[in-house]
Amino acid sequence: RRPYRMDVKADGSGIESTGWFRASDGVEEKADNALILSRLCALQWVVVLYENVVPSSLKPEFSSEFVDCILYQLVDLPPGIIVVKSFEVLGKITQVEMADVTLEPIAQLPEQCAISPMDEDSVKFALGILDVSQRKRLSRDRSVFASLIDLHSKHSKLMGDVSKVIELMCTLQAPEFVFMSFAIELDNFILSRMKRREKVLESPDADTQAVKRELASFAKALAFVSNFAQQLGVVFFAAPETEQLRINLKDCIGRKGKSLRDDQRATLFHILLHTFAQNIVAALSFCLWSGAFLTASTFIQRIDPLDVSLMLYLEVDQMISLLERPIFRHLHLRLLECEDDPYHEGSGAMLFRTLKSILMLLPQSTSYMILKERLLSTARYRQSAVALNGLSKRLDSGSSTDVFVKRIADVRQLHCDAKWRAIRAESLEDPAREVGEDQKLTSAQKRREWIGYADEEEELATKARIKQHLLGDPKVPELVEDLRQRGGPDDEEAKTSSESGTENEENAGEWKEFWARSG
Repeated sequence: RRPYRMDVKADGSGIESTGWFRASDGVEEKADNALILSRLCALQWVVVLYENVVPSSLKPEFSSEFVDCILYQLVDLPPGIIVVKSFEVLGKITQVEMADVTLEPIAQLPEQCAISPMDEDSVKFALGILDVSQRKRLSRDRSVFASLIDLHSKHSKLMGDVSKVIELMCTLQAPEFVFMSFAIELDNFILSRMKRREKVLESPDADTQAVKRELASFAKALAFVSNFAQQLGVVFFAAPETEQLRINLKDCIGRKGKSLRDDQRATLFHILLHTFAQNIVAALSFCLWSGAFLTASTFIQRIDPLDVSLMLYLEVDQMISLLERPIFRHLHLRLLECEDDPYHEGSGAMLFRTLKSILMLLPQSTSYMILKERLLSTARYRQSAVALNGLSKRLDSGSSTDVFVKRIADVRQLHCDAKWRAIRAESLEDPAREVGEDQKLTSAQKRREWIGYADEEEELATKARIKQHLLGDPKVPELVEDLRQRGGPDDEEAKTSSESGTENEENAGEWKEFWARSG
């Protein structure tokens, strides 16, 4: 006899009949197959107990007890049939009862959505875009998504298969709900890590090593969130399960109407942008798909140098390959359009400007040449392909574009701050000490101090005076030749302190003029 039911089906069902054991057929099965069948039976028992034994009042508590247990099977990288069965079970035990399903969404856009859309009212309003049949498939809460994020943050080896997990979840529930749930739970994950970091930094008992460990842990958490957002972007653009979601968000900002459904689509974009902003390329791709060209162009102009890395170049290469696919064919035609208002969010001029800005970020490579040829061929047929000046003046404060850009900029500032803290943690400086902007000396400021300028204003005034002399004073070349014969700063350092001090006082003005001209 075998320690499992021999009359069960391949998916683990069939265990509802009476009796614990049945005689085996005498066929020796492999140990792996026996283990798989046992685990399928165990998972099916969870569904049987949930549907036939557990009372309705205890079902939420019952399902919460099994969420972590079922998900942590993924750590051992089980076979695909176990993964599929696990999420099918989670979908059944977390689905809300039909009597409790709220079919009527919020009929008006919440006022706070324009500033912070990550609240339940905004989510419910955006999910109103779903039809009745889709809303019946939603979970009662987002505990599965929170547990998945926590699991993958602790086990980096699972990130290679996270896109498959997201695709599977989109087959069991509405993709809009899946993406929105991940967006909110990733935001909660970052907020919890920020609170923990601030607690360590503000603790009087925390030593330098503890601070360094916490800063490194926070930087690692942000890198994980960025990677997760990238995988969400891959599923969004490539998976057939998200086709309806792509249709709903296509040009939802660039060609937004005034209907309730248009507001719901824009709110859905705003919520998902909070997550895609964790990864620059994912955010840019998402903005291009949704028609938020002005948002993408404005952000690229404000990109932080700490965000420009080899990984960014590799991801931009993938994005350019994606832009050349048929899924983005509508953007190729949009480049030829000439609108009355070139500063409109979804105008062809803004799309052209965005792609030009991306081109300028790239080193000269295959992707650079592909995008360059696309833009050159477009510019020949486009009369409005001119430099757009005064973009910052046309960006109204408090507008939707301003809110979108600020969100992306704030998220990237968080990432850059974590990178900067990680760099400082490796130095001899105290990592807990805050460094103000006035203390961060640039190379130009250091050079100014070494030459002897009081401030930037004095340096600019001296350069202007030198230029004026060059235009009308024939003695300037003689002055420069005289300074060269005297020697540079290294020769001056070789003199005695008394001689150096006297000569510096006499020739301070001449040295300032010489270095101003050479700069």
